[in-house]
Amino acid sequence: NVSNTEGGLETPLLSSPGNNSEQEQEHETIDNSIRIDSHRIKESFIYKIVNIYSDQSGSCSNLTHGLTLMMLVGALLGIVMPKNPDLPHASYRLFSSIIGYIYFVSWSVSYYPQIITNFQRKSIHGLSTDSYILAILNNACYSIYNSFFFWNETIRSQYKDRHGADAKITVQSNDVAFALHALFLTLVVVGQIGYYGGFQQYPISNITKCIVGVLFLTSGSYIVCIYWYDWLWIDFLYLMASFKLVLTTLTYLPQILLNCQRKSTDGWNIWNVIFDFIGGLLSMLQLVWDSIDLDDLRHGI
Repeated sequence: NVSNTEGGLETPLLSSPGNNSEQEQEHETIDNSIRIDSHRIKESFIYKIVNIYSDQSGSCSNLTHGLTLMMLVGALLGIVMPKNPDLPHASYRLFSSIIGYIYFVSWSVSYYPQIITNFQRKSIHGLSTDSYILAILNNACYSIYNSFFFWNETIRSQYKDRHGADAKITVQSNDVAFALHALFLTLVVVGQIGYYGGFQQYPISNITKCIVGVLFLTSGSYIVCIYWYDWLWIDFLYLMASFKLVLTTLTYLPQILLNCQRKSTDGWNIWNVIFDFIGGLLSMLQLVWDSIDLDDLRHGI
């Protein structure tokens, strides 16, 4: 605005419509530029993360960046989330929480790199269909076990009848969420295998078909016995836990055999193994360290 001096007083002159229009256009241009730059920053950040976890070279730089990011996210969650009040030492509660959330994040994101790799390559060449069929069964058993122990009052009552009224059921909401999340993502990978022609490329082996058949036959027979002979549902869940233990051992074997046959791991994302290993290692260490803090090392081991 241009001011005009009359009798020592400054009186502002009204801006012309043309000036207002130019200012509005200038402000709009600046806003658009800010939005575009912000969008580019977000795209660049997401692109870098995707590149880190879709890389199969196993380069030291990518491993360092990927592990650092995962541990930072887990540590932040461990700091801000509620701690375990049953642990007697306040300083260790924080450490235990950080360890717990690092392995929670590690296990939770372990499925995404393979999904990204399959999508980018538009192929599942190098990925064992047998491994993922077993993985579905594994996560299904785990989901059934956690979900019933967390939500079903009959199961909770049977547990207390067997172990005492003061017995604590250790299945928490995050256990249920992780199990269902893992089952869903495993189904996504199997969907990719079907979509990209993986079942034609790597047909399901007879051994895997037998394992699936035995699991369904045993589970079905046990359910019949529950209704005919009054067997308890809680023992069916312990059966699911036993299946999960065996399937966890078997799941990686078909992939290892395929890698040996091909003399290559191309197509199998290395982050799946790294995150799974870190999650399992930290989970066991937390159990032992928590037991030491509770002065009950024997049960921890």
